Amino acid sequence: MKTNLYDYGLIGERIRQARKAQRYTQAEVAEMINMSAKNFSQLERGATGLSLATLIALCKSLDVSADYILFGMEENKQNNTVTKLLSKLDEKEQLYAEKLLEVYVDSQNK
Repeated sequence: MKTNLYDYGLIGERIRQARKAQRYTQAEVAEMINMSAKNFSQLERGATGLSLATLIALCKSLDVSADYILFGMEENKQNNTVTKLLSKLDEKEQLYAEKLLEVYVDSQNK
């Protein structure tokens, strides 16, 4: 006998919360992840589960982790903000920004 390891209702609710936080409609997210609006609605209601491909697409589109969608575990927002800012820079710019941040942190600790 196979049992579900995950509560699809809770997963759907977390997807809904992440979608609303990004101010997307169901139709917009469905289009982003290449899914019909009807199927996406079922996913949010917890009526259906999601594939690995859908999970990955949702994480990218809604800017959340798989841990959040599956288990409700949120990332450290402080670290996430800095990481997001650095990710907008090329490698050389990232190194420069990291050095600036190190200098700033050192100056605050004195």
